[in-house]
Amino acid sequence: MSAIIQTCTNCSASYFPARLICRHCHGTEFADDKADTGVVETTTRLSNGLQIATITCPGDVYLIARIIGGTADAGDRIRLTNDPNDDTAVAAFVPLHGTEL
Repeated sequence: MSAIIQTCTNCSASYFPARLICRHCHGTEFADDKADTGVVETTTRLSNGLQIATITCPGDVYLIARIIGGTADAGDRIRLTNDPNDDTAVAAFVPLHGTEL
């Protein structure tokens, strides 16, 4: 399981979450690319104990994900998953549609 990054088929701009229109070329055709890993940029611990992180993915896409299975620090390369119950190792949970932390 991994995060789905959307790439414009006209100009190769990358997006997360998915878009209907490319902001660079106004194209409407996209390909889905899987991102299996990303690099932790920053982390935050919420008042309920959950850790969230800003993750950089290929294509210079930034996303916010919940850390599961442990903790992560800035600079860590981390596995991305869209399974919130994945507890095989520390990972960043990225919902399939990018709407739920």
